[in-house]
Amino acid sequence: MKLNTILYGDCLNLLKDIEDNSVDLIITSPPYAERRKKTYGGIPESQYVTWFSTIATELKRVLKPTGSFFLNIKPHTNKGERSLYVFDLVCSLKRQTGFYFVEEYCWTKNAFPTGTHGRFKNGFEPVYHFTKKHPREIIFNPLACGTEISEETKKRAFRKNCPTPVNGSGMVVNRDNLKTLEIARPSNVINANNVVNQFADKIDHSAVFPEKLIEFFIKSFSNENAVVLDPFGGSGTVGVVCKAEKRNFILMDNVQKNVELMQKRLK
Repeated sequence: MKLNTILYGDCLNLLKDIEDNSVDLIITSPPYAERRKKTYGGIPESQYVTWFSTIATELKRVLKPTGSFFLNIKPHTNKGERSLYVFDLVCSLKRQTGFYFVEEYCWTKNAFPTGTHGRFKNGFEPVYHFTKKHPREIIFNPLACGTEISEETKKRAFRKNCPTPVNGSGMVVNRDNLKTLEIARPSNVINANNVVNQFADKIDHSAVFPEKLIEFFIKSFSNENAVVLDPFGGSGTVGVVCKAEKRNFILMDNVQKNVELMQKRLK
C-alpha cells in the first residue's frame, strides 16, 4: 500500500487493493443523494443505502481494530420535509455492516444567510462515529484538543452531586482527579467555520471540509504516522491536515478535476 498518495477512480474498486486491517482512521463526506449532480452524478435516495453499503463493507475490512470511521452527511429536504435516507444509512451501518455506532458529533458553522418557510438557517451538520471493535479498544486521545481548566471550574465541579454512573456507560467521575486536572476534554460539539475566499485553492470544489474539523478527529483518534483514508477526497483537506499533523494519507476521487485540485494543494 503506497502512502501519501492520491488515487483516481471509483473508491469501491480502489479499496480492494488496500490490505485488511491497515488503515488507522477514515474520515469522509460522500456525495449526498441526488445533490451536486454536476460534480458526482447523484445517487437516488431509494438506492443510496445499497450503494454505500458495498463501500462500507470495504471500509470495515481495511480499518484496523483500533481505528475509527467518521462519516459526515446530512439529509436534505425533499418536497418540504427532511429526507430519511441518512437515518436509514446509519441504522444499516450498525445492523447490516456490523459497525459499532459510537457517537454523533455536531459540527456547527456559519449559518447560511437565508432560509425557507418553516425552517431556520442551517447552522450545523452531523458527523457519525463508527468503529470495528468496542470503543474501549480504539485509539483515543481525549485531551489532544482539550482546553485549560480554570480554578473556578474546579470549584464548581465540587459543588455538584455527580457520582459515577452505574448504567454501563463507562463514564468515570473521579473527584480526586479533578484537583490536579489541568486540561478538560472537549465536547461532542465542534465549532469550525469553513473559511474560504477567492484566493483559496479549495474554492474550486463545491463542498469542502474546514481544516479545524479534520484536525479535531485526526488528533483525537490517531497517533503520529497513522494512515488516514478519505475515499471521497474532494478538495484534499484530509491530506492537507495529515501533512501538518505528521500522519500519512490516502485520498481517492472519481472526478479528474478533484484529483488535480488535490495534487495542487498537496504539491
